[in-house]
Amino acid sequence: MDKKLFAAFFITLIFLIVWSHLFPNRNMQPPPAQEVSEGNVQETKGRLQERPLSQAAPIIEEEAIDLPQAIIGNYVVTYSPQGGYIKNISIEPYGEEALFKNIGFIPEDEDREFTAEVKGEKLVFTAPQGEKKEFIFQGYCLTIKFTSPPAAMVLFSNDLTPEMLDRRYQEFFYYQNNNLQRKSWGKIGEDSFDNIEFAGSRERYFCISLLKEEYSIRWEKHKDGKNSKNGKKEEKVYLFLTSPPAQLTLYIGPQTEKELKPVGLEGIINYGFFHGIGVVMIKVLYFFHFLTKNWGISLILFSTFIYFLLFPFTAKSTKAMKRMQELQPEVEEIKKKYKDNPQKLNKETMALYKKYKINPLGGCLPLFFQFPVFIALYQVLLRFVELKGASFLWIKDLSLPDRAFTLPSSLPLLGKYINLLPVFIVILGLIQQKITVSSSSSSEQKSMGLFFSVFLGVIFYNFPSCLVLYWFVQNIFTLTYQMRIRRGQ
Repeated sequence: MDKKLFAAFFITLIFLIVWSHLFPNRNMQPPPAQEVSEGNVQETKGRLQERPLSQAAPIIEEEAIDLPQAIIGNYVVTYSPQGGYIKNISIEPYGEEALFKNIGFIPEDEDREFTAEVKGEKLVFTAPQGEKKEFIFQGYCLTIKFTSPPAAMVLFSNDLTPEMLDRRYQEFFYYQNNNLQRKSWGKIGEDSFDNIEFAGSRERYFCISLLKEEYSIRWEKHKDGKNSKNGKKEEKVYLFLTSPPAQLTLYIGPQTEKELKPVGLEGIINYGFFHGIGVVMIKVLYFFHFLTKNWGISLILFSTFIYFLLFPFTAKSTKAMKRMQELQPEVEEIKKKYKDNPQKLNKETMALYKKYKINPLGGCLPLFFQFPVFIALYQVLLRFVELKGASFLWIKDLSLPDRAFTLPSSLPLLGKYINLLPVFIVILGLIQQKITVSSSSSSEQKSMGLFFSVFLGVIFYNFPSCLVLYWFVQNIFTLTYQMRIRRGQ
């Protein structure tokens, strides 16, 4: 075997090993909410009303067991009669637990035992003295009402997800002076703000936010006393609401314009630097789904649409690279002739390109027009909550790897599943190399082409199948066009 070819395979193998160890479960679904029944809650020590807010948060994060659960509207709610607050909440239509916890916790009520009752779409906590807290669920909105407003409350706490790549989707925000400020996990600190119109947090698919009013808030970050699986302290961020009103409303649900726009929070949605392109893509995807009623077919049609939209750039790039390959023998001759004179080598090479009216960047520049589209698509598909649970052919969930076959036991590098789409992408890449690389190409070019084909399969192996399906369809069209070019049609 060629030494450079062997090196390419070796580098790919090392990369795959490192990748699988760094991000072992990056697209696994979070476990469903634990089934619990009414019972005792672990006792906590100290009275929060005697502590500053900065010392209150870690206490409520002790593990609670045997808490009651109820399905109320669009949520599966796990609540604590001791303290009278919502411990965990799951978005029932999507079957996923949100990272937002301890909703409506009031420090001064830490040791108080409430009577909890579910009445239709209400969860009502009643204290022995008669005071009430009402959690009213309407659609994806939660209204909290108090008999007497507390001095301060934990609006919610937010866990740092254990999945390293998913952490980039966690973002905190607040709206002040007609300006929406966003903060990543690393930039959040102990900050207080007044005259806030709304504030909240978002993760990959869901978000939590106050509706537009006027608030005073405080962010705090803490490390839990309990170690996570990787041996590090678990990080949590808390949003405290100081001097809350007697009634306030939260949005807790998917990050979709359909749900957020009616409550005036559509500005929360953000697809990064190419947000505008992402918004257009969402509308096109919805249009195709309106026609097909299937997200898998919609993705295929969307990929087809994008391919023909960018086809002029693809055609120019393909033809430019083909012409440069045809000149490769002459370029190699120039390299041999002036191998000891780099300046002369560059001059003669550029003269050759000029003679045949070839722009050496002609095969690369069009890719810069496609780059923003792909980056925007990447952001859109990885946040597109409608793909959760959507099936297509053998794919059970387009938001996860395709998982065509389940292995009897977990294997190194592969895990518990065989994903077919990334394998198909590698096969298409190898066929493309066979077609596009001429016999006169250097061994370095052939080795790099082979390496890149395998490398793409490695990168895509644990990606959500929606993104891999898009890339697979794009590659089919590209391969077809390359075959036409080769035949001279």
